[in-house]
Amino acid sequence: MVVKTRIIILSSALFIAACNGEGITVVETEQAEITQTPQQIASDELKQLISEVSQGEGLNAFLLPESNDFSNIPQDPNNVITAEKVELGKLLFHETGLSTAGVNSNMQGTWSCASCHHADAGFKSGIKQGIGEGGSGFANNGASRVLANGFSMDASEPHLKPDVQPVTSPTILNTAYQDVMLWNGQFGNAINGIVNAGIDREILATPGTPKAENNRQLSGLEIQGVAGQTVHRLNSEIDSLVQMNPEYASLYEQAFPDGSSDVKEDVSKAIAAYERTVLANQSPFQLWLKGDNDAMTLQELRGANLFFGEANCSACHNGPALSSNVGATEDEIFFAIGFDDFSRNDPAVTGSVDDATSQGRGGFTRDPSDNYQFKVPTLYNLADTNVFGHGGSFSAIRAVVEYKNAAISQKDIPASSLDHRFVPLGLSNEEINDLSVFLESALHDPNLKRYVPDSLPSGNCITVADEQSKIDMGC
Repeated sequence: MVVKTRIIILSSALFIAACNGEGITVVETEQAEITQTPQQIASDELKQLISEVSQGEGLNAFLLPESNDFSNIPQDPNNVITAEKVELGKLLFHETGLSTAGVNSNMQGTWSCASCHHADAGFKSGIKQGIGEGGSGFANNGASRVLANGFSMDASEPHLKPDVQPVTSPTILNTAYQDVMLWNGQFGNAINGIVNAGIDREILATPGTPKAENNRQLSGLEIQGVAGQTVHRLNSEIDSLVQMNPEYASLYEQAFPDGSSDVKEDVSKAIAAYERTVLANQSPFQLWLKGDNDAMTLQELRGANLFFGEANCSACHNGPALSSNVGATEDEIFFAIGFDDFSRNDPAVTGSVDDATSQGRGGFTRDPSDNYQFKVPTLYNLADTNVFGHGGSFSAIRAVVEYKNAAISQKDIPASSLDHRFVPLGLSNEEINDLSVFLESALHDPNLKRYVPDSLPSGNCITVADEQSKIDMGC
């Protein structure tokens, strides 16, 4: 379909003016037609909707910066992003040689931060329950990773207890735009932070992590890096590659030229600096925001119009990351929409979900009004996995859209605990299709491999290095 608009063109060559005291006479001499395609119409409508939801700020309100544009990437003032930190952090994030603080000597050197946050899975784990130590295999881009023989959270022997979590592994993609980390937001207490400000220091000292770590007055990414080294059995402090490998030692000195007495925190800061640059800024929607009007298909544009319009998705998924904006309040980050927890009957899950984990934000803050709230995630690169929600209770993007359209809780919780914004959307099947396509395709950055190093200074396999993974990866 083509929409035609008739306009009047005044030809200067045939312009006639009579200055006879009675005014100027203008003679119409030409008519022309301008055509506008449905795609152009949808694009113009989207620009108008974005202007409205951004309160006049326009397209820039949702634009991700380039990954080397450090000055425009949100960052902790106590951890200014530098190219040297990013380079060191990129390597250490993927370095399997740091995994020397585990419980099983046979598994040393076989996992890394990237084991549960790798590019092929949109920097998630690709499986419901990410596995660090105790994992085997990495076929199908990590989707086939399983527990190594004998490993189980129910094992009586400590050396057979794997490193797994009771919730899915959130992506590191676009995390620069959130000041607190984990599904319950427990990590983060920056000097100018908002979300965890005022929470009692005893509560901030999260059980299961070294007591002082969440009281360092750093943002969530930096705190997560410190705590994660302990929780995920990594060593950067004593006779680690950071000290013993000449290339790493040199990179460390370049990243932290003033020196430091806290190597563990420095390593965390380097990893966090790298993570802040991991942005989905090459996705079709981002290209459209930058001025490429043909970057999105008509169906993707229709879905985007629903996202920012009738479906009102942007009321919760806001800012450049489509998670929450910089400076967002707790009410703008955490939502109770009834997603279920891990099922103990799922053979892909080991261990159980305790009450605190099931209660989400409330399990951390100890405030019952926060119960069952979980952090709103970024919506970029969802199509890289089939695991959605903190409990992996959905396996398709369309299924999540259908769920939110119906607004019927999966989880058996009091109706009063559900967010007031969790209401039926009234979308048709066609509209559900359009919205799903926008989420699957227009928000998919096809080149996340640019954030993965080609090799490591240690010469170790990247991401995972157990024997089956080496076979699967050809390493």
